[in-house]
Amino acid sequence: MTKEIYFRNLEQFGYGPNVMKKTKVCPKCGQIAKKGSFFCRSCGAFLTRETLYDHYRKQHRCCPECDTVLAADSHYCPNCGSKTQLNVV
Repeated sequence: MTKEIYFRNLEQFGYGPNVMKKTKVCPKCGQIAKKGSFFCRSCGAFLTRETLYDHYRKQHRCCPECDTVLAADSHYCPNCGSKTQLNVV
């Protein structure tokens, strides 16, 4: 299965990075909103510019070249093979 078909199948059921890039979640009530929305249709709260994908990227380590989510101890990206830097604390 090619990557394109895989992502198309994910999107068909409302999953995947392309869907996440088009979706916001209201911080007050949790209602789903479109990327271009400024206010929640359910409770009227102000929506930030951050999409679900932006929020996801903040919480996970990703490849700087292809945005693939990486395991905490990855030295190389499993998708593109790029060398990654480990965050040593």
